[in-house]
Amino acid sequence: MNKAARPTGRVAGKAALVTGAASGIGEATALLLAREGAMVAVVDVDEKGGNRVVARIKKSGGQALFIKADVGKSAQVKRMIEGTAKAFGRLDIIHNNAIWFRNGNAIELEEKDWDRTLDVGLKTIYLSAKYGVPVMNKSGGGVIINTASVHSLVGFAQHTAYDTAKAGILGLTRVLALDFGPRVRVNAVLPGAILTPLWKGVTPRDRRRFATMVPAKRLGKPEDIAWAVLYLASDEASFVTGTTLVVDGGLLARTM
Repeated sequence: MNKAARPTGRVAGKAALVTGAASGIGEATALLLAREGAMVAVVDVDEKGGNRVVARIKKSGGQALFIKADVGKSAQVKRMIEGTAKAFGRLDIIHNNAIWFRNGNAIELEEKDWDRTLDVGLKTIYLSAKYGVPVMNKSGGGVIINTASVHSLVGFAQHTAYDTAKAGILGLTRVLALDFGPRVRVNAVLPGAILTPLWKGVTPRDRRRFATMVPAKRLGKPEDIAWAVLYLASDEASFVTGTTLVVDGGLLARTM
């Protein structure tokens, strides 16, 4: 990212935890939050990738640590919360970004894959609030930002479990905002077509085809979502809670 693009310090002194932070949107968010003054816990199952992100943050003068955790499992979510608070003395920002999924219709999809998708994509948000909100409240409150999707609002064939998890995030985001406000703000960011490692198998021709469907005439970058997360995490969004921010280049503005 261009270090001259924004002044630093919008989350200075805050402790942030980002899941799925070894690549893609999570990596971009971890780097930007660190650049803007936050201490960052980089959480992922990918140890090599996570440590690479931590090294990038430290090389730029930031503070970061890697926590290996499967966020679909309660004990490991509890451990990542405790590890962040122990390392930084507080917890102010949680970006629930990790996802795992298998596609298929309801007949084809294996039950274990349904369970795994819902655990990593939705249950983890409940768990991060269960264990994270009490820690946040010790230092005055905090912010939770959940990565939902345009799939939260419209359906895509064969995305049985994924679309269910992403739609569920919206309801859970609203309830958490009601239950834990005003000390904890909770919002969701809804990415559109973003070029992350999940796009590795998509041909250049198909990428161009997808880009023509977007009014912005390009596919999104992980940094596009990171900037949205930074805004929601900052005091600039102090009156924003229980809602969603769509970042899709205008994709959902299309009627067909």
